[in-house]
Amino acid sequence: MKRTTAIVLLFFFAATSASVTPQDEKNAMCSSEKICLGVDIPECSEEEKKPLEDVTYDGDFCGPFYELRMRGLNPHTEIAKEMFKHLGQRYRVIYEQGGILPVNGDMMSYLFDHLPFTTKLVNAYQGTAYDIHYKSADHRSFAGTNGENLYGDFYWVLQDSAGMYKGFRNVFFGDGKCKILKWYLHGIAIAFVDMTPFDAKHTQYKFKAFVFPANSMLNTIMQLSIFRNVVINKIQGIIINISVAADGYDEGDHKPVENSADLKKQPYREQLDEFTKVSAGKIPWTVGDDVDKRNEKKRVKRPTLTTERPLIFKQQEKEK
Repeated sequence: MKRTTAIVLLFFFAATSASVTPQDEKNAMCSSEKICLGVDIPECSEEEKKPLEDVTYDGDFCGPFYELRMRGLNPHTEIAKEMFKHLGQRYRVIYEQGGILPVNGDMMSYLFDHLPFTTKLVNAYQGTAYDIHYKSADHRSFAGTNGENLYGDFYWVLQDSAGMYKGFRNVFFGDGKCKILKWYLHGIAIAFVDMTPFDAKHTQYKFKAFVFPANSMLNTIMQLSIFRNVVINKIQGIIINISVAADGYDEGDHKPVENSADLKKQPYREQLDEFTKVSAGKIPWTVGDDVDKRNEKKRVKRPTLTTERPLIFKQQEKEK
């Protein structure tokens, strides 16, 4: 049997063997919050707060917990508990990618603030089939696909910046499906997407994702260099696609946009005009501005009734 076939069969066995139970997840949340953060969750028993076997609660393991708390995540919220159910498990695999994009900070903020528009822009330049749609009015929940082998539902947990570069320190929590080589994966991920203004035309970025294998064999497979390289290449491919599209438009190559049927439709036509102004430095942009602007438009001031003489309404006196 070929080595590749053997790995695929091993993966299938690992993925379909004993999975993490709801009680395992609760134990992971209770123990990690208690040991890493010193937080007692009311619904956790003393037994559930005990350390998990084979877990060393050192700086490496607890590091993401410290980071999330520093960024403003309240450990008592439901979203934090859901994240810690996975982050507190004994197995985790980390994928990292970083670099410098030829897009300035305001442009990158605009693209993050208009994810459906961003997919249409990328599709126009790269011939891809990306699609993202929002699932909540505040644009924090969204679903997306690359049109081929990646699907996911995500929640934008944090858009704050821990006191610097508002909107440039982001945390996502999601449930996704993907095909990597011959393997079909379905699981949970927590992703840190951080950006830093580099200069007038460039933005530095760092992507760090945590995924959570259900058992030791699956953990071993996901750590293999062949697997990691494919994952990193997929991540890098998405980032390059966004970069090429934004940079191409900024440099004046507008032919792909003119040939795009999607970008001729609203609201993308209006957003393209706005993006042009951001690209030219005519208006600044920060993540969250789009929601603020839409909410402002919805506010309709009540008309004020004015007359030449004030109207006085008073109760008539009773007859004596």
